[in-house]
Amino acid sequence: MSRNHIIAGIDIGNANIKTVIANIDTETGRPHILGVGISPSTGMRKGAVVDMNETVRNVAVSVQKAESMSGVKIREAYTSLNGPHIRSQISRGVIAVSRADNEISQHDMNRVIEAASTVSLPPNREKIRVIPKQFIIDGQEYVKNPVGMKGVRIEADVMIIDGLSPYIHNMVKAINENNIEVLDFVFSPLANASAVLDKSQKEHGVLNLDLGGGMSSLSFFKEGELVHSAILPIGSRHITNDLAIILRTSMEAAEQVKLQYGYVSTSKAGKKEEFDLSDVLNEEDAVFSKKEIEKVIEARVDEIFDMVNNEIKKIGSINMIPAGLVISGGGANLPGLIAYAKERTNLPVRLGKSQMFGGMTDQLNDLSFATAAGLVIWGVKEELKGSSFKSFPLFNSSSFIKRAIGWLKNFLP
Repeated sequence: MSRNHIIAGIDIGNANIKTVIANIDTETGRPHILGVGISPSTGMRKGAVVDMNETVRNVAVSVQKAESMSGVKIREAYTSLNGPHIRSQISRGVIAVSRADNEISQHDMNRVIEAASTVSLPPNREKIRVIPKQFIIDGQEYVKNPVGMKGVRIEADVMIIDGLSPYIHNMVKAINENNIEVLDFVFSPLANASAVLDKSQKEHGVLNLDLGGGMSSLSFFKEGELVHSAILPIGSRHITNDLAIILRTSMEAAEQVKLQYGYVSTSKAGKKEEFDLSDVLNEEDAVFSKKEIEKVIEARVDEIFDMVNNEIKKIGSINMIPAGLVISGGGANLPGLIAYAKERTNLPVRLGKSQMFGGMTDQLNDLSFATAAGLVIWGVKEELKGSSFKSFPLFNSSSFIKRAIGWLKNFLP
């Protein structure tokens, strides 16, 4: 199988590195999962490489597991990018329509986006993504696609996402050292949303919370576009760390306690309920009350949702979010979290699961794979846009393109 048929996503997180390898199913036009891989991430902190050798090795392990499962060796991949160093800004550009008959062409659309994208950045920062938000034709706002319309003056509002160049270049090196080319960096909230949100949710207004290991991200989509995003400096690994301190045990044992006995609740635990953790902690008489464990977990979860509610205030009000809150990431597996989130935010809440994949879909049931799965969806969109399938007769048919685009419409505005 030619590698040009393959789409791979590598999600480099602070806790784990996930790789997903897929190809395009010619019958359905949707990604067919061939293999996945996961490895601990021991060289990353807050979205930045702090140990290059460790990160290179961690990426190698994750990729090799996915390659072994799929029987495919990858040479290029879409990669996630996240961290507090990433920021966004809104910029506006203005041009005159070029044609004598005042009909707006794709060339005009490209020109106005380029004009809006021309901003001055410090020498240590570079653009990651430019997202067109709206076009304005002779004062008429909220135009989504101006091509074919008539006008004299066209304006564009774009969201520019940029990050620190050294951080980005270090990520490139960590991937390149494994003989893999980075096809594109995708801001993690965008990749995650591609997998767990549908077109209707993005159109009406939805919050997406990705509860990662070392940090979390919150994004708000409205009218099909990313409107607001925030990096929250707390993740599920902070809960594990707190439990390790309270239980006086290792991070590995604390993680096991969290997964087996962890719970977040809006009500108080009964005073007499206890857990015997002797086997888990490898100690005699290691008995802890349910209340004590819940108190540790809820302190961190409270902190996360205090931040979420602060970001909701920046958006405006919960009336702006009729599609509610969608939660994914490894931390979303915490029992009781959905009921707790509903009470804290007064929003409808659901778990976000990767949808409409073929092949080894059971491998994507783990919510921590949402961003990696989203990278594959992003890759499908980019590959179709770039017409990279045209050189292959199997893929170069109007019926296949229609099926693929039909599948993508479930996710894209």
